[in-house]
Amino acid sequence: MIGDVIGRPGREAIERELPGLRDLHRVDFVTANGENLAGGMGLTTSHRRVALPVGRGCHHLGQSHLGQEGDPAGPDRDERILRPHNYGTEGVPGRGWGAYVAADGTDVAVLNFQGRTYMIPIENPFTDADRLLDEGADALPPVRLVDFHCEVTSEKNAFGSTSMGG
Repeated sequence: MIGDVIGRPGREAIERELPGLRDLHRVDFVTANGENLAGGMGLTTSHRRVALPVGRGCHHLGQSHLGQEGDPAGPDRDERILRPHNYGTEGVPGRGWGAYVAADGTDVAVLNFQGRTYMIPIENPFTDADRLLDEGADALPPVRLVDFHCEVTSEKNAFGSTSMGG
């Protein structure tokens, strides 16, 4: 899991370093926070193509992914782009989790949630995570990677210890 990839320096670092790291460490699946790929704010189609040459993987987004106008690479256009699940379902493009197959054949689920402290008002990530894990457990592969995008450590700690079964 790669944190924020920011602008041209981040894209260039991914292009330069990721293929060798994948080979060296036999990495079968990569996720990256892609919300700041386009000039440090947002994600466009052209930037997505450049920054995710990883073969098996996906981008998870947070609050900054809506920052580009014109050519946004929205989560409704590519199954490898996940927006926070707790953005809701009505009138919100894309999806908050995805099922993928890693290079070694392992089925992997990536779940994306966003906190609310110092963020835009959205659905409760704790109850959304519980609902997804309870109601969708059969649809989710057993290997589950969770990105929780938030601003404060206490919210991250609470999410990990309550919503994810800790």
